[in-house]
Amino acid sequence: MNRYLTLLPLALLLFACSGPTASCTTPICLKAHWPLNESPGATSVQDVVANPIFNQGTPKPGAVVAWPGFSGPTQVSGQTAGALYFPGNGSTWVEVPSTPDLNLSYGSLYLEAYVAPVQCGAGSYYPILDKWDTSSQDGYTLYLEGVAAGQARIAFRLGNQTFFSSQTLPANFTPPSGGTWTQVAVKVGGTSGTGTFYVNGASAGTFTAPGGATSNALPLWLGALHTPPAGFFHCEVGLDEVKVGY
Repeated sequence: MNRYLTLLPLALLLFACSGPTASCTTPICLKAHWPLNESPGATSVQDVVANPIFNQGTPKPGAVVAWPGFSGPTQVSGQTAGALYFPGNGSTWVEVPSTPDLNLSYGSLYLEAYVAPVQCGAGSYYPILDKWDTSSQDGYTLYLEGVAAGQARIAFRLGNQTFFSSQTLPANFTPPSGGTWTQVAVKVGGTSGTGTFYVNGASAGTFTAPGGATSNALPLWLGALHTPPAGFFHCEVGLDEVKVGY
C-alpha cells in the first residue's frame, strides 16, 4: 500500500503536497510524515514530505538503538516495515524543531499515527506527538489514555481543551514484535470547526474545536509530552507512520 494513502470514510485521499509553492486541493494535505523506519545507530529521523521543508527529527537522548536497548528510541517491528518504541518514563523521544508549518490552525489540522501501546490499564497515558505549551495553553497534543486492562482511547489536547474518542483500541503490545497496531487519527476542518476521531479509518467520535492557532516555539516531540496530563502515569508505546497536516 502506498504510504501516502490512508483509508478514511468516503475514501478520503491523503496527498503530500511538496515544494514551497505547491497548493493542496485534496481533503488532507500533509505537512510532515515520519515513517520511523530508522535503523540502530541513526541520529536523524526522516520526514518524507517537503511542504515547504523537510521537518527532520533527532532521537533523544541518544541515537536509535536495537531492542532491548533503552538509551534512545528503540527499533521494533511496525505496521509498515520498522517502527520506534519509546521506553522509559518519558525519557526517550524524537525532537523536531519548531517551524511555521508545524504551527497548525485549530480550525484546520490532521494528525495520524499507527500506535502499539503496551498494557498498563486505567490512569495511564501513552504519548504520540506534542506541540503544546502549558504556560500559554497554546498548541496541540495527541496521546492515548488507558481506560481499562488492555484498552485505551484517543486523547487530543487543543488549546485549553481536551477531547476523547468514543471508541477504544487494544493496548497489548509486547516489544519487539507482538501485539496489535492500530491506526488513530484526528481531523478538524470545515466552517463549523467540527473535529472527528478515527480508529482504523472509521469515525470514533466528534467534538467542536476551539478557535485559534498554534503560535509557540516549542519543538514537536514524538513519543513524549512536554507536559503530561495531570494525575496520569506514563506508559510505553510503539509508533509508526506519524503524519501531521491539515
